Amino acid sequence: MAYKTLQLLVNVNEDAQPNAVIEYAIEFARREAAHLSSLELAQLVDFPVGRLLPLADAIVEEFNDERLAKADSIKNHIEVSARLAGVSADCAVLQTTPEDARKASVTASRMSDLVIAPKSKGFLSTEQSLIEAVLFRSGRPLLIVPPEWEAGPLLETVVVAWDGGARAARAIGDAMPLLEKAGRVEVVCATSDHSGDARGAELARHLSRHCKNLSVENLPLVGADAGRTLMDHLSSMRPSLLVMGAFAHARLLQHVVGGTTSLMLTDAKIPVFYSF
Repeated sequence: MAYKTLQLLVNVNEDAQPNAVIEYAIEFARREAAHLSSLELAQLVDFPVGRLLPLADAIVEEFNDERLAKADSIKNHIEVSARLAGVSADCAVLQTTPEDARKASVTASRMSDLVIAPKSKGFLSTEQSLIEAVLFRSGRPLLIVPPEWEAGPLLETVVVAWDGGARAARAIGDAMPLLEKAGRVEVVCATSDHSGDARGAELARHLSRHCKNLSVENLPLVGADAGRTLMDHLSSMRPSLLVMGAFAHARLLQHVVGGTTSLMLTDAKIPVFYSF
């Protein structure tokens, strides 16, 4: 399978323009000879009490107008950048409620092979709600790019987080076009016993038919925390991409006690490819 349609989701707010994810998506599309669709979401800010106060209502309206203007500016930037890179692209701006923004993101994502979006700023951020909606409801893989990433869509070293589960297996299948092109693929198993050795070896036999340079790394758990163990390993080797299954535990548990996916969504310093 090849990625022929990419969906870029840009949540427009008062932060700096997300240049890292825009440049990443355009270069990814260029390398894959893919079409890039971009959706700029200027979510409406509502202040119900402000409707009773003319001044407050005017401030909210001005705030929303500024978001819309910024969304239009980002749209123009993407169109020009894509044209200069020789990438086929279409862009759309949508200003609507947060709920409808999530619905629009899911609908647009379903019409793509891969979704690209900026990293969340935390579980209470508007980016997080969009990411969760796409992860759980679109049925498409999602590639998250942190704002500090400047290297673009490199595939020098790709790490695969493997726990033997169905979601990790799906992530590997969804990411196979990238794994086959990677200069090096490292399968990482974080376990407290020797079971990871067997799981990693089984996966290695499968991936060896696809990947040209493959290794398996079994990591002893640090404080019984698989997420922190994986994060420490990534910090030491700085790969180009992490591939993993999303939310191995129930969502409520993730929010209460955390988890590998929760940690990666908020703290990862490299692009992460998720499947659910």
